[in-house]
Amino acid sequence: MNDHVGSVLLDPLRLGALALPNRVIMAPMTRLRSDAGLAPTELVAEYYAQRAGAGLILSEALAVRPYGAGFPALAAIFSPAQQAGWARVVRRVHDAGGRIAAQLWDVGLPRAERPDQTGWWGVTDEVRPAMLSREDIAAVTAAFERAARAVQDAGFDMIEMHASSGNLFDRFLRAATNARTDEYGGSLANRLRLLYELLDRLQAVMGAGRVGLKLSPSAMIDGGPDPSARDNFAAILRELSARELAYVHVTRPTADDRARGSGPGLSFAELRPHYRGTLLGGGDLTQDEAEVLLKEGLLDGAVFGRLFIANPDLPARFAARAALNPPDRATFYTPGAAGFTDYPRLPG
Repeated sequence: MNDHVGSVLLDPLRLGALALPNRVIMAPMTRLRSDAGLAPTELVAEYYAQRAGAGLILSEALAVRPYGAGFPALAAIFSPAQQAGWARVVRRVHDAGGRIAAQLWDVGLPRAERPDQTGWWGVTDEVRPAMLSREDIAAVTAAFERAARAVQDAGFDMIEMHASSGNLFDRFLRAATNARTDEYGGSLANRLRLLYELLDRLQAVMGAGRVGLKLSPSAMIDGGPDPSARDNFAAILRELSARELAYVHVTRPTADDRARGSGPGLSFAELRPHYRGTLLGGGDLTQDEAEVLLKEGLLDGAVFGRLFIANPDLPARFAARAALNPPDRATFYTPGAAGFTDYPRLPG
């Protein structure tokens, strides 16, 4: 029986090769506190170490190779200095008793300009799968393999492949955004091909039970809901059930997403029947919502973002049913400690 005021969130969870002490997962959240070389600072190490009580920390998205100009301080792990910085973060988290996964991503075309557009940056100016040459795809897969080795050398416990939030790899999965006519487009098997190639590379480096995958079935395309998302992601999750993944992490629309036109999206109840493995889920969850989802078997672990920003001791607060600090949105992406490492913890 659970001794923590009846909260199933505090039950242990086997997640691939890891034994987690609880099911309170820290979401991957870009905070823009990297240094000029895109490496994490000592302040970043302190931020993650403060949150080591999470069952698992998912790092902010780490770029696997240089990207185009136009945006500062996005974290990366393609240089020796970046790897050394993340090794320090991992040591601090481990010394505090925690576990941490590196979330890896790529924008697909890492150059500052395209021939038809100057000042281009691959995150805000959408890259479609059809824009990538065969050489580009080969470069992407090689970059992920190099990054996996850097992640392993830095001591991370796991990798999360970031194929969500409408990013490049999410676009490969959707018929509406993947117009390729070669073996990387068309049928579901073809649209999954690049993702599988990347997962295979990551697993070959990290070993069994140390690679997870993030998907956003409710992500918008071209400013609105994807009309084929329900059938497409049901089929994708059934396919993924046959693979040796540590977990799949899915998101539901948040209030911000709905305000931008996402619609209700797909619920965890709609997604759960299609995936036989360990399923994590997030999207502005409250403690009460997460407990219901876990008790009903719709999720195995609950992923929290902004609550972890404002409450570094979130699992302890859940255990005590304590009041939560409200997050300060004005400091989500500002430099320095304010709104980053200065949120109060429970006394004692």
